[in-house]
Amino acid sequence: MRLCNLALSVMCVLATSAAVADQVIPDDTIVQGNLCVGFDCVNGEDFSGGALKLKENNARIRWYDTSAVTGELIRHSLVNTFVYGIVGQSWRMDANQSANEGNDYFYLSQHSLEDYLVYSDGTAPDYDCSTTSTDPKPVVGTIDEGLPAEDEIFCNTYRSFIQRDALVTAGGVASGVALGIGSSVADGEVSLGNAELKRRLVHVASAIAESDALIKEQLDLGLFQAQLTRLNEVESLVNMAEKELEVLEAAVKPKGGGGAVGWLMLLLPLVALKLRNRKLVA
Repeated sequence: MRLCNLALSVMCVLATSAAVADQVIPDDTIVQGNLCVGFDCVNGEDFSGGALKLKENNARIRWYDTSAVTGELIRHSLVNTFVYGIVGQSWRMDANQSANEGNDYFYLSQHSLEDYLVYSDGTAPDYDCSTTSTDPKPVVGTIDEGLPAEDEIFCNTYRSFIQRDALVTAGGVASGVALGIGSSVADGEVSLGNAELKRRLVHVASAIAESDALIKEQLDLGLFQAQLTRLNEVESLVNMAEKELEVLEAAVKPKGGGGAVGWLMLLLPLVALKLRNRKLVA
């Protein structure tokens, strides 16, 4: 009887281990049907919207390139903190943020393979760790830059992965799009950077509709045309003034040409030219 109980115990342990063990399939896998992946998948899942569903509060797809050369050590800024780490071998696609009531965004981002110790940037809060309460502890100061930051519950140091967003789209009707690592997203805008990071939008066609973006070539051409028009107007006025001066000189010479009245008549066209220039400027 004792031997039978021992055998049953071993069988139960083996069965439990097999249930939670990873399954390695060293061959191609073909699914001739639909597939739902995630903790929220249920029996009788509705696949009318697609053949593959990722159904979970944290829907994530991860790419891990084992052949890629790792990037350099970077400093990645967080709120009041930063981490030193390496990215370059891994990318991740996220649908919405993990926390409840987080942003409904779609992310394509670089993601570090491991998590790193979080350090204060000189503004991280220093909590009162004299109590053992599990409530958020009061802030008594700030932690010096370069020292490990601490959480507000247990005052322990903590770690974080590096996630550098390369594409972010929000879920609202008037939501914006952020392109490029470090770009900030705002409703109704397409952002290529942020307040400190500026990027150029290149290889853009000439604008056609009123709502199209105007490129530098068209802007320069427009300014040049305006200047050319102004120069042509000034040249026309100068030519007209020269002709009037020739007529006046011819009229003044028979009368001696040296009197004050003669010079006044010669200055009249210049006064007229000055007045016309003022009208053009206005």
